[in-house]
Amino acid sequence: MNETNTLPLSRRLKEATTSTHETLDQSIMSRNMFATTKGYRDFVLLQYRFHQHLDPLYRHEVLAGIIPGLEARNRFSLIQEDLNDLGEPLPSHPTFLPVEDASVAAGWLYVGEGSKLGAGFLIKLAQKIGFTPSFGARHLAPDPEGRGLSWNRFREAIDHAPELDPTRCIQGAQDAFRHVRRYLESPEDVLMHP
Repeated sequence: MNETNTLPLSRRLKEATTSTHETLDQSIMSRNMFATTKGYRDFVLLQYRFHQHLDPLYRHEVLAGIIPGLEARNRFSLIQEDLNDLGEPLPSHPTFLPVEDASVAAGWLYVGEGSKLGAGFLIKLAQKIGFTPSFGARHLAPDPEGRGLSWNRFREAIDHAPELDPTRCIQGAQDAFRHVRRYLESPEDVLMHP
């Protein structure tokens, strides 16, 4: 049996997306989005666009039965509050990526939930320019149970879900990273206003 096929799903997802993830992180940091209020606003708009697609996945009926407290993990409303703090009108983009397949949706959520770990570093940068977990950087704050425990519970839930197809999960995660990269490289897709 191929050793890759015996690895937990979260490990397979990590191995399949590490290069893409690192490249995306480098691209975000190279744009100095945490150096100025304008740059940070662009970052929050980027987050808005991505999490608008994740929003319905946190109410996915199948995944709600796999991942405890799934809906409470959703940060989309916090991003909306952060944009309000920034005096930024909400973009007028519809959610146009319906993902009904539970395995593909789990791949997208893997990217969204994993980004909460990196947010521990990003919130420190946001605080240097005046944004905090109660003003402008709500979506970067940890889940109530803490970053590590929240991530471990998510990871364990998908690792013990035989109904999730690893190949389709990986496809979903790769699609999610590609979309964030496209939004980053085409800011006009992100920075459109009503």
